[in-house]
Amino acid sequence: MDCETTGIHPGAHHRIIELAIVDVDAMGEPVEIWTSLLRVDRDLGPTGIHGIRGRDLRDAPSFEDVLGDVLERLGGRTLVAHNARFDCAFLEFELARAGVDVNPLPRVCTMALAGRLGLGGSRARLSDCAEGLGVSPDRAHCAEADALVCALILAAYLRKHGAAGLGAFERGRPRPLASWPTSDRRAACCPRGTSSASSEEPSFLKSLVSSADAPLGADALLVAPYLEVLDRAIEDRRLSEAEQAELAETASMLGLSAERVRSLHTDYVGTLIALAKRDSIVTERERYDLVLVGEALGISEVEELLDQPFGNSEGSMADAMAGKSVCFTGALTCTYEGTKVTRDLAHELAEEAGMVIAPRVTKKLDILVVADPDSLSGKAAKAREYGTRVIAEAAFWPLLGIEVA
Repeated sequence: MDCETTGIHPGAHHRIIELAIVDVDAMGEPVEIWTSLLRVDRDLGPTGIHGIRGRDLRDAPSFEDVLGDVLERLGGRTLVAHNARFDCAFLEFELARAGVDVNPLPRVCTMALAGRLGLGGSRARLSDCAEGLGVSPDRAHCAEADALVCALILAAYLRKHGAAGLGAFERGRPRPLASWPTSDRRAACCPRGTSSASSEEPSFLKSLVSSADAPLGADALLVAPYLEVLDRAIEDRRLSEAEQAELAETASMLGLSAERVRSLHTDYVGTLIALAKRDSIVTERERYDLVLVGEALGISEVEELLDQPFGNSEGSMADAMAGKSVCFTGALTCTYEGTKVTRDLAHELAEEAGMVIAPRVTKKLDILVVADPDSLSGKAAKAREYGTRVIAEAAFWPLLGIEVA
């Protein structure tokens, strides 16, 4: 088995967000694979490592939802995992959280087996072990791929040393099935890559054009609320499904026709281009970002608009942010002047820009900065409930005039 998690310690309330259990036969050959992404109500931690984002978990069950499936696959079996203590600690934590006490789970660590086989060098990293076995996993830090490598290590050990020597590496014995807990809680699993967020979907604007027959409403009083919603939604240069739905609902509620919405989007992109050209230069990064915005808004003429002359815009976005309160949540991913932006550095940079650091989300908070715009953390959920502005980290720093990578 293998799991991907939001952090490194379940005692710090980190959770499993992907779990794979590969049932193997007596020779370590895979018989059945069960794997699923798991929805959690917190930020997802180091997304740059495990590659899982909030939108990927949109259709995923929670651990509690698949409790019956997991218990069925663990009953009467010994878990085989790479750094088994780590994975088993998380699995025991999730089971206990669901009201099931099976501690400790019987386990065999493939790091120990790899050492006996001379695989992976002194650190016996899973990727090095895979290389030693002549395989190249499709994706690193993918629970299913990593679990299958564990199965390969087990099979290699059994071929060389047989099952008799395996007992020296076992920690604990399986509980008799008669006393093993069961659960009726089962749900459809959601393997990585099968979430609806992973498939290409038509832009919300195309959907709006095909279904909206609303007449053109009175303009000035109607446009401002829509642009306010658009302004918040597009800051991370893309539109999540929730943001698309909110924009479509806002347009419908305000009586804005599909034609008027498209006009607003075109003007909006044109304004962003004008701001980018204040210094008479549009960098490749700016061009890339603007094209992304255009694609998100269903505007295909971005390249043509970029080549048109625009006047300079006055006013400073950074000045507008001064005095506003800001709170950060999640594992920050940007770097500033070659240094990773930690929470302390984020606070320091924001304060230097004149902002006020808030330790928690309240109704008075102006801005919540998230590493993942689809974050499921409690802070993000509360901010959305209060209507607080939520900004992706990568989009936040440029608003303060701070260059990050």
